[in-house]
Amino acid sequence: MSLTFEVETHTYRFNGVVVPSVTQVLKPLTDYGMIPADTLEIARMKGLATHKMVELHSKGDLDEDSLPKWMSPGLAQWRKFLDDTGFEMIVAEQRVYHEQYAFAGTLDFFGRINGDDVFIDVKRSFLSGAIGFQLSAYQEAYVAQQKAGKDAKRYALKLNELGPYRLEEFKDKKDFSRFLVCLAFFKLQREFVK
Repeated sequence: MSLTFEVETHTYRFNGVVVPSVTQVLKPLTDYGMIPADTLEIARMKGLATHKMVELHSKGDLDEDSLPKWMSPGLAQWRKFLDDTGFEMIVAEQRVYHEQYAFAGTLDFFGRINGDDVFIDVKRSFLSGAIGFQLSAYQEAYVAQQKAGKDAKRYALKLNELGPYRLEEFKDKKDFSRFLVCLAFFKLQREFVK
């Protein structure tokens, strides 16, 4: 069994079959209509760059001299977060697939804080109310694959050039069932739009 991902089209395939991504499933809950398209694109590109910076730093592969100036505050926030929490990374940018529910995604981090297993999703803003759903989907897929992280805490970590970092926990036990409602609706729409 294999999970593949095409970056250009943001397409996940499991054994060659296209499966919905967590991002696609939750898109209807994320309304950025009030933000101009060019502003959104800049924010999207900055978000990708921030994720890559954190991933490379976590793996010890970050060339700090190559970073644009606007990223320096985000890196400082990431370091402060590490100092404050003692976060120990187990996996970074892990592609996950849930075989029972047939969806895929890429979780940012699974690791430990003070001996507790944690899932962390890095964000530049907390505009979406669906962050808890997103984290629960990554957690459930990771647990289904790795048999680890079942009782982990779920956090979003905000890093941007405005600082300071913000760490928010998502505790609602209904998050995954709500994600599954979104997934069912997504699949139903696909059936009728063919």
